[in-house]
Amino acid sequence: MLRQVTISVVVGTFLIGMYYVVAASYVPPEQQNVLASKLEQYRTGLSFDVLMSLDEAERTALIHGMPSDTVRLLMQEARLHPSFLAETVDDIRQQTKSDARFAKLAQLTALKGYEASGTAILVQSADKAFLRLENVNITPGIDQRVFLTKDGSASSGVDLGPLKATRGSHNYDATGVDTEMYNVVIVYSRSVDEYYAHARFIKSD
Repeated sequence: MLRQVTISVVVGTFLIGMYYVVAASYVPPEQQNVLASKLEQYRTGLSFDVLMSLDEAERTALIHGMPSDTVRLLMQEARLHPSFLAETVDDIRQQTKSDARFAKLAQLTALKGYEASGTAILVQSADKAFLRLENVNITPGIDQRVFLTKDGSASSGVDLGPLKATRGSHNYDATGVDTEMYNVVIVYSRSVDEYYAHARFIKSD
């Protein structure tokens, strides 16, 4: 009897957990239909997938001309498309043919209600420098890019390129960047003018 009760509790807990996982990623069909309709009205033949297939400059120009409610729906849809990449420190060693050492570490934190976790690491290897984002989990967005900045503003930053994935670990070449001056990491999208995450490296004494 006790065994049956225990099994029932475990199964019930599992089902409740699955419900919340599914519910968190569920988008009502009517919301998807609204986005599809708005994009079609904005430009014939335009869909979320078509928009994402364009180059970043063209996509940004289109998004900047869209009504704010359409952009909001786009961002909600983008959340449903996480990506994963697992690059290693060995990838850096193989690229530089040298050992790698961790120079500085900082925790990645979320901005504006988004989710973000993981570790930002400055890695030195031979005469090269890398920013490594390790075990990260960042809210998916549109055209997210990684910057090293002076004050947390993209306008003062050095663009290290597109965020390679919203989950996992990845390396970005930061060779030539003064990481004492540009010591704040941000994940930012020009397309929707949104900051998703940041990390601040402590400056050397």
